Amino acid sequence: MFQYAPIIAPTHSNALIRNYVGACDVNKPLISTEEFKLDHNTPMTNTLNLIGDRGATFTNCFVVTPVCCPNRASILTGRYQHNHLTVNNSVTGGCNSARWQQLQEPTTFASLLQNIVGYKTFYAGKYLNQYGKKKTGGAAHVPLGWDWWAGLIGNSKYYNYSLSINGTERKYGDSSNDYLTDVIYSSDQPFLMVLAPPAPHEPFIPAVRHKDKYIGTKAKRTPNFNIPVNQDKHWLVRKGPTPLPDDILPKLDHIYRRRWETLLAVDELVKNIHDLLEERNLLDDTYFIYTSDNGYHVGQFSMPIDKRQPYETDIRVPLLISGPGIERSTVSAPVSSVDIFATILNIAGMKYPSDGTTLFNSNRNLPQDRIVLIEYRGERSNEPSPGCPNDDLNVTAKEFACKCQDAINNTFSCIRRVSPNFNNIFCVFEDNERFIEAYDMNIDEYQMMNIGYTMKKELRYRFRKRLKRMVVCQAEQCVLTPGNNMK
Repeated sequence: MFQYAPIIAPTHSNALIRNYVGACDVNKPLISTEEFKLDHNTPMTNTLNLIGDRGATFTNCFVVTPVCCPNRASILTGRYQHNHLTVNNSVTGGCNSARWQQLQEPTTFASLLQNIVGYKTFYAGKYLNQYGKKKTGGAAHVPLGWDWWAGLIGNSKYYNYSLSINGTERKYGDSSNDYLTDVIYSSDQPFLMVLAPPAPHEPFIPAVRHKDKYIGTKAKRTPNFNIPVNQDKHWLVRKGPTPLPDDILPKLDHIYRRRWETLLAVDELVKNIHDLLEERNLLDDTYFIYTSDNGYHVGQFSMPIDKRQPYETDIRVPLLISGPGIERSTVSAPVSSVDIFATILNIAGMKYPSDGTTLFNSNRNLPQDRIVLIEYRGERSNEPSPGCPNDDLNVTAKEFACKCQDAINNTFSCIRRVSPNFNNIFCVFEDNERFIEAYDMNIDEYQMMNIGYTMKKELRYRFRKRLKRMVVCQAEQCVLTPGNNMK
């Protein structure tokens, strides 16, 4: 049985640690290219050495939705967003809402492991973006399933934040000892543990010891970096100046290297946990899972900084898993963050209905040809950015040319297929145009040419039919493979 299962999960660069005592029968798990060729794994030297080089690296892992709260909800519940109904980062979008607390928290992997298997459980760091707000129960609300709780109140911060310590608010300041990534590393009990630092989330503040470690580093100039956007992209990407003015590019470079610098503390966190387990002779019985809740773009398609788009920068995340029985391997099989729930339960020796599949199974094979779902529902802006028009748009700031990040009809559903022969994405937006974006990444790696309107009608019909099926799927129906009615 399981006795000890730490989980580490940093925001935008997450990690889980799980511990297993006894014999194991596991498949080779995955990692994915973190934030699609933007090299954000570069600062994670310890993590790559201690987890990636000793386990499985998944090169095709995709998020359920390219934004924090809904994807975290999918990791916790094993459900796509149309089933757990957390669709964006707002309370009205379901983020830590009363509905979430009543209907979903009782069946997160933590609740199931605590109540059925008897785990001791621990959570520290960022939970869901709206956690701790008065209208969602305040700091007094400790989500079901956690024996020890140190949840960040609100969204990502590094200093001057509050944690709910088992339901009591505790404030932290701006001294070097208050840096959040360092504060949440503390525990010497045996339990399932989730550590969720915000790095490298905005406001991109590194620990003092890491400031300017990457001075001179620039945002990666991918082929789709700061290019004029044609009419074949949806309206939100077309809106505003394309390309961005030259004076914005140094700002993007600054943010890019600051993101790297915030990750250095996460990398140290992973090593500290690893060394502690080794010291206590628990390392050989521990599973580590390292992943992220969403990707990020920095200048691609003349979009300054953010996520919430259906492009590879935003929907790809890393996934590394090491532990008993997992051989060093690189896995190209397509997987989704919705699979983590089933994987954790499988390691613990239990099953529960979910929309994903375990990454460990008895025949040690994952589907090499699979379609996963990506969906997002746009938010309405509550506060206009200074110096920028509102127009019900979520924009960045005047310093970034008032480029829009989000809008109500930045709402889309996509099917992403990876196989030895196919590598494509097909998306439909819920806007007045019912706009389609589709790309064949075998010949168009950087999604420069939308083929949504030029493909043969029969093929477009087939894509629509598959998408229509996926947006209403439940449980095993959501694992779409050639052997599972992929027509």
